[in-house]
Amino acid sequence: MAFWDRWRKKSTDDINDISDEPIEDDDIQKADDQNTETEELNESELIQEKSVPVSYAEKKRFVSDNCEAVAELDHMIDDAKKEYEKVTSYLTDIQKIDRIDGDEKKELVDICKNIVNLTNERNKYKNRTLTISDAEVRRLEPYEDQLVDEIKKMYDAEAYQRAIESDINNLNKEKKNLYKNRRETVSKQNAVKSMSKILVVLIISLMVLLAVIYYTFKIDMTMPYLGVVLLAAVSATVLFVESGKNRKDVVLTEKKINKAIHLLNKVKIKYVNNINMLDYNCEKFGVKNALDFEKTWNEYCRMKEYERRFKENTDKLNFNNTCLVDMLKEYAVVDRDIWISHAIAIVDDKEMVEVRHELNQRRQMLRERIEYNESVRAEKVNQIDELIAENPDMKGELLGIVKKCLDNN
Repeated sequence: MAFWDRWRKKSTDDINDISDEPIEDDDIQKADDQNTETEELNESELIQEKSVPVSYAEKKRFVSDNCEAVAELDHMIDDAKKEYEKVTSYLTDIQKIDRIDGDEKKELVDICKNIVNLTNERNKYKNRTLTISDAEVRRLEPYEDQLVDEIKKMYDAEAYQRAIESDINNLNKEKKNLYKNRRETVSKQNAVKSMSKILVVLIISLMVLLAVIYYTFKIDMTMPYLGVVLLAAVSATVLFVESGKNRKDVVLTEKKINKAIHLLNKVKIKYVNNINMLDYNCEKFGVKNALDFEKTWNEYCRMKEYERRFKENTDKLNFNNTCLVDMLKEYAVVDRDIWISHAIAIVDDKEMVEVRHELNQRRQMLRERIEYNESVRAEKVNQIDELIAENPDMKGELLGIVKKCLDNN
């Protein structure tokens, strides 16, 4: 029975230890009001109902179930007590912090102000609005030192591309004009050939006509013959000169056409190479053109500046956090790290009042939880005692169930 007596007394000792902790009356009342507002079931509905086991099996199951309930309640009570101790430790730390004064207090407040300001600044960096994606950053980062030159090269390449397109258009126009000139010159040459044929026919016709007149009318045709010969000579000379000029123009035009085609082919090669280089660089850096490249670069620079400031902020924040922890350690504050996230409470008295009020509320809720679980536990233990007392013939077996349950927990 010694093990059973120790188990029965456990709850009374623990609750007496907790009941010595001081709690402010106002905070207790506020906590009670808050708990009342959040209750969904009334007290009568939460009262433990007592079952009455009748059969042999029911009595054994009753003891076993109550032992398991007591063990579970013990775990709940232990967890609540640990949390209660933490909350009490936080309140004790607040008292220690409140007792700091003079230059030390000013130094502490300054450190906490730095932490608050740096944390707010850090949150702004986290919530930055940048249009550059992580994929774009990873694409540009390996070429960071070359990006300014690459942007300039892309702008130059685009300007060169426009110049090449202009040259191609001009050469195409020139080539069309040359082809037109060649067709006109060939047409002139064909006209000269036709005129030559007509002139030959005309000269022969005139010579025949003069011969007929001469033999028919016996008229002296010396002068007309000479006139026809002179006409033929002059016409032939003119046609010959014009034909020679046309041939020279055709040859010269052909040379110009060949030169234009040669230049056009060279420019096309430059065009293809330049456009391929632009397409490759756009694909390489993930941009559409030089303007887009420059915008992406500006966003990349902003992102890097954010990263630099974020790192600088992190270093300063870590330094001030370390100073805060070290200073609180000098005043025997137990839970020092928690004040890093509650630095505003050290700076602002209103915030500290809110923290203290919240902790008192939590402690009151924990006390009520412990008291409730202890009362239920005591009731379960009493029910087992009563059942054992009412059934002396089963005492050994029932205590065996209790011992087994104790060993398992």
